[in-house]
Amino acid sequence: MSGTESNVARNEQVVRRFIDAWAAKDVAAAMACLSPDIVYINQPLEPVIGLADVRKIIKGILDLTVKVEWKLSNVFGRGNTVCTERLDCWDFDGKGWGLKLPCVGMFDLTADGKICGWRDYFDNQMWFKNGGPTLHV
Repeated sequence: MSGTESNVARNEQVVRRFIDAWAAKDVAAAMACLSPDIVYINQPLEPVIGLADVRKIIKGILDLTVKVEWKLSNVFGRGNTVCTERLDCWDFDGKGWGLKLPCVGMFDLTADGKICGWRDYFDNQMWFKNGGPTLHV
């Protein structure tokens, strides 16, 4: 495996660890995958910049979530970017998957394997109409 291929494989594993941290509702494990200069863009909302503010978003959502699972359909990388095609399943009230949200996530990683850019593309109206919490800092 070439150096580029091994970096892509490593980057995909970092993104999978980040996704697994959501399912475990483990904020610390999710944050361990992120670089200090992380930029999170939840389209079409304004970017959230830096670990402290991104942590507020992640913790805020997980505090209001009974159970979450991001089911991966496709994961592929090129260079320092990883793309995920997912079905994000959310249980906000303990009554089962009240929201199954199709989503595409783009992750940019630093040379040392930390996520420095995270962009999610999904239907915000579907999110809010099905119990998704406000995504502001």
